[in-house]
Amino acid sequence: MCFNISVAKKKKMLEQRFEAEFEPHALFEPEFFLSAFTHPSVPVITNDEPSVIQTYTWGLIPHWVRNEDQAADISTKTFNARVETAGVKPSFRDSLKSQRCLVLVDGFYEWQTEGKIKTPYYIYKDGSEPFAFAGIWNSWVNTHTGEIHKTFSILTQDANPFMSQIHNVKKRQPIILTPETESLWLNEPCVDLIKQTGYETELQAHAIDKKFRTFGNSLDVIKPV
Repeated sequence: MCFNISVAKKKKMLEQRFEAEFEPHALFEPEFFLSAFTHPSVPVITNDEPSVIQTYTWGLIPHWVRNEDQAADISTKTFNARVETAGVKPSFRDSLKSQRCLVLVDGFYEWQTEGKIKTPYYIYKDGSEPFAFAGIWNSWVNTHTGEIHKTFSILTQDANPFMSQIHNVKKRQPIILTPETESLWLNEPCVDLIKQTGYETELQAHAIDKKFRTFGNSLDVIKPV
């Protein structure tokens, strides 16, 4: 699964890499560590506005949710969507058909388990360049306040051999898109294609300090140990 990411690149670098511009007044600050469980705002590019980088909340809320309590509950269960079942799950199937997105990151975190010892790893692409996860999104309107909540989920797949050595218990990984498949994913639900390219994507990784979450927003978070 994928519950922890890094989006440490500045706006300008993300705009250049993805050939899109942040929407005016977008609330984005580079962060070395973001946890899904805090429901952070993360930069995304949606299929309906492919030239704009927006910030959506992590934890998808389907449009059919009835009230605030249900929204709060379901958003803690939709950080990830298994690509194998997203097409039939009520929370995800509509989004998979017509509301797809790129989730912009420059790294993510997983834990390797050896007996009772868990070692955190930082995973990234060569050169620490920004890249995109395959995501799905939805908008939910709070009928009590009228507020529109724009939310997303990250699609996951079986881990490739490299990731299986790191995330060696659940053996899952986010679906990582290539520059060539990013636009294809926005245009159509090409699940088989992105699964294959995601499986083949070459990654790098190194172990980091077990206390990395206490280091604040600094380079020390991803420093090798």
